[in-house]
Amino acid sequence: MSGQTILVIDDSPTILKLVELSLTKAGYHVVTAENGESGIEAAQSCRPDVILLDYLLPDLKGDDVCRALSTQATLADIPIIVMSAKGEELGECFSVLSNVVNIVSKPFAPEALLAVVVHTLQANRQSPEGEPAQPASDSHLDFSALLAESESQKSALLDPSLTLDAALAGDLSIISIADVLLLLQDRGYTGVLGLSHGSAQLDFFLRDGRVDFASARGVSDEFLLGRFLVSGGHLNTARIEAAIAERKAAGGKELLGAYLCAKGYLSPEGLRKAVTKQTMALVFESLRWGTGRFAFHVRGDLPPSAREASLGLPADSLILEGLRRVEEWRIIEQEIGNFDMTFVRNEDKLQNFGRGKLLREEAHIVDLVNGKNTVREIVTASRLGSYEVSQILFRLLRGKLIRRRVAPISV
Repeated sequence: MSGQTILVIDDSPTILKLVELSLTKAGYHVVTAENGESGIEAAQSCRPDVILLDYLLPDLKGDDVCRALSTQATLADIPIIVMSAKGEELGECFSVLSNVVNIVSKPFAPEALLAVVVHTLQANRQSPEGEPAQPASDSHLDFSALLAESESQKSALLDPSLTLDAALAGDLSIISIADVLLLLQDRGYTGVLGLSHGSAQLDFFLRDGRVDFASARGVSDEFLLGRFLVSGGHLNTARIEAAIAERKAAGGKELLGAYLCAKGYLSPEGLRKAVTKQTMALVFESLRWGTGRFAFHVRGDLPPSAREASLGLPADSLILEGLRRVEEWRIIEQEIGNFDMTFVRNEDKLQNFGRGKLLREEAHIVDLVNGKNTVREIVTASRLGSYEVSQILFRLLRGKLIRRRVAPISV
């Protein structure tokens, strides 16, 4: 049975990519539109089984699109799931619209959205035998239009005769990292994917299309292995700094993780967990790059560091989580415009809320919010990543436990 058709109407390319990837992987056929008018036209053309609709679009609001669809006899009974990042109560707005069956808040986990879609289809459509319809099990990712703007790159990327001597390269403004990783996973290639963005350079080592290891140069300290060893509770900062000094004094050239294990300071399992988190963080970071270059070289074997790690992380799962984070970044940036902002604590709110209710990392960030530390300085002092710190600050802001520091006005 072919997959049901899902129409996704959203002006965010990130959301469209995230939802399309998640639903296509589950066996559905996905059609996308970037505004209300084109979404209505797409619904008329393909008559989808379910519509995922963003509440705020460049031309129309979500309820306007719902009303327009409800007036057309052939489209009026299509169930609509509204997606909203505004946070306000939308129930009253859609309560009188019979074609709206659910409202989900952005950002959402891909598996949560998939569950809503499956439930909606089961509730709305029965198979001829009377059993709930299920998504098709066979999925196919179509890469035929990924590089329409660059025919020369398109022929190179989609050439099934790629050999060990061939290299695949391109511009990140034409094809995204997500598309490249998916293509390499789909073909099951082994090799090294190099990325450059300004002064930052990343290398992803792939085995049979899965990410085994990642290395970086020119990135911020939050992506160094030591940060993940500390945040994971494997070692403290003092132990790591002492080990680095010991290795330097001894003239050692081995990687930090290998040195820590050799000296008995760190277990192999602890190293593996930290390297996994570091590799995932580097992949997530690359998904934010809209410019730069990429180059993939097929290799029969990987270097020792990658072979020893052998993480085998599936690219599609990394991309799903990474794109969700990218979209969450977009929402967080509406509250935290830049990393030079400073915040102060709302002591009365904190007292009423109770510090004991804060998570350990939340309490740590609250202590660093003093009206002087910038977001950048909080990231450095917390030993957490910028994404994690921004998440916590966003939650504290929404809970009114902290507020932006306002400079005094001279009279």
